[in-house]
Amino acid sequence: MTSITASQKKILNALIFVEPHTHIAEETGLSRGEIRDDLTTLMHKNMIEVYEAEAEGIGNKVRHFDNDHPESYYYRATKAGLDALSTSP
Repeated sequence: MTSITASQKKILNALIFVEPHTHIAEETGLSRGEIRDDLTTLMHKNMIEVYEAEAEGIGNKVRHFDNDHPESYYYRATKAGLDALSTSP
């Protein structure tokens, strides 16, 4: 079982649906750097999916994202991420 930090838990709670970076910042109150670091970690743990942002809205799922510009993407918790939420204290 993979453990998650308190800030990662806040982020996962904000990502039940596909959401932009601004939603994460508003819901969690975390700093841009904290969000960037946690998004990178959660992606590597396969706890979130990352989608391209396009003019029409949400684009294709991506395998890697530019962590210097996390605001250019949309995010959603995966089953593994939701499972970690339900098992974390």
